[in-house]
Order: sequence, then structure tokens, then C-alpha cells
Amino acid sequence: MKIAVIFTGGTIGSRQKEEGWIGPDSRQSDAIIRDYRMRNPLQAKEIEFICKMPYMILSENLNADCLMLLIETVQDCIQQGGFDGILICHGTDTLQYTAAILGYVFADAQLPIILVSSNYPLEDERANGFCNFYYAVETVTNGLNGVMVVYQNSDGNTYVHAGTKLLAHQTFEDDLYSIHKECLGFYSPDGAWHMQSRLPEPERPVAYHGLSGQTEMILWLRIYPACVYPELTESTKAVLVESYHSGTIAMNQEWKEFAEKARKKKIPVYLVGATGTAGGYESMREYEALGIQVLAEQAPIAAYCRLWLEMSHERTIK
Repeated sequence: MKIAVIFTGGTIGSRQKEEGWIGPDSRQSDAIIRDYRMRNPLQAKEIEFICKMPYMILSENLNADCLMLLIETVQDCIQQGGFDGILICHGTDTLQYTAAILGYVFADAQLPIILVSSNYPLEDERANGFCNFYYAVETVTNGLNGVMVVYQNSDGNTYVHAGTKLLAHQTFEDDLYSIHKECLGFYSPDGAWHMQSRLPEPERPVAYHGLSGQTEMILWLRIYPACVYPELTESTKAVLVESYHSGTIAMNQEWKEFAEKARKKKIPVYLVGATGTAGGYESMREYEALGIQVLAEQAPIAAYCRLWLEMSHERTIK
């Protein structure tokens, strides 16, 4: 078996340095593969790991240039052929963004592309990075294709998530969840694989034309009481509104005036966080009249990433 391992930094590619701060260290690439071979000598004999390192950053510094380098590296691996899977070692802070971008770009991939991260540096006994890497290798052989994230939660189970279904981490928490807690499957602490009976619908791929660094083109709003709506500028190409957990937003005068301004400027307004509008709260009845397009059953980060990809087309950016 031949597996490409792409290192990008993040906590899984970092170590605690002499000053006490945690930072990327290229030597960690050897550490995780060396540990895998030491703990699993029989399996490791059958695996050839081919390592690549397009960049090394803490993942909070992720930007369009890094993502394009990563996409190019994954494309090169696919075009080269001969790989049974591609593992990407990535930081946790922006794990969901990279997973969603890759999930749309490589939605039709005929091999597993798996993101692997760690909640602590690998030398920390609390780290789940080695476990995540081990089960990512296992997942290469279980028949699933496309972009996935393998991650062990505090319950001891290691979950396999579809790349475009992930929710943001809860504040101060390491555990990772998909929308409705519906993953592709999980490994129990004894190592047994449990495939979910109802898998999420596969994503429609998004044509890739690069990624614009003009992040102001998407205005992402999170609703809160007494919300103040910003001005829409000439660079705004879309508005993404993240609702309360029940899929609602306040239908007050301030919102209606904001939505009307967007309509006059022909700026589409998308709402994420709702499962639909039929049979919901009465405030939802006004969505259509105000020109709000509900992105039902979509994770907010994935919705943002899809808009970012679609609006990065050179004909869209002025």
C-alpha cells in the first residue's frame, strides 16, 4: 500500500520549544510516521509513506495562498497515480475550512483524502494525534472515498467525518462534530469499525478556479440580540447569515432595511442554520419575501467555503 502524507504544520506538526511556546517543527513529520512504524510493525511493512510539505504554519494563519498550494499538492498526488490514499496533517483551528474546501474541490475523488490533526502536540500524553493518524491509515482500507476527517473525541471513539459536514469547535472544547452528529462511521476504543447505516448525501463538486484573497466579498453575519448590521460596500458579493440554533433570525425593522438594501444592490443573502422553513417558526414565513435563500442542512463553515470557491471565479471578481 502506498500513502501520500502531506504535512502543513498545525499542532500535529508542532512541538513545545525552549521558551515554552508551541510552534511548527518540520521534524514532527518523522515523529508521527516513526511512531506508527514502531507501534504497528506488521502493518507498516506493507505501507510506503511518501511525504510532502508544501508549507508549515500554525493553522490560524491559513489563507488563500496556503489553500491553493495544498490543492495543487493533492492534485499532483492524484495525477501521479499509484496512491491508495492521501493523508493531510493539519491544525485544528481551521481544520473545518480546509476540509470543506477540499471536500468541494475533490468531491469526485476516487480515493480517500483524509485530514489528520491533534488536540495537543504529539509529545503531550493527552494528544490524540497518534490515534487519529493510526485510524486514518485504517480508513484508507475501509472502502470510503472522498475528503474525510478522522478525529478521536473525549468519549474514546474515533469518528470519520465527511469533509463538508463539520461544525465549528465549541469554545474551549476539543471534540469535533458533524451536523446532526451524523458521521460516516466510527472506531470504538477496541478498534472495531462501525459504519453508519445512513450516510450523508455526497456533495456536488464545485469547479475550481483558484481562491481569491478578497475575503471582504463575503459578509458573514452571526445573529445576536440587538444585532447591528454593517454597511454593504461595492466589494460585497454575498451575505451569509448564521441563524440561531432553531433556524430563526429577528424579523425587525433593522433587518428588513438591511435585506432591502441588499436586494437593491443585487447582493444575494443566504441563511444557514435552518433545516428548512416548512412547519417552522412564523418568523420564517418572511424569508422568501425578503429574498433570503435558505441553505438547508448545511454547516455554516462549509456554506462559507462553497461561496468562497464559487465567487473566486475570475469573472466574478472585479
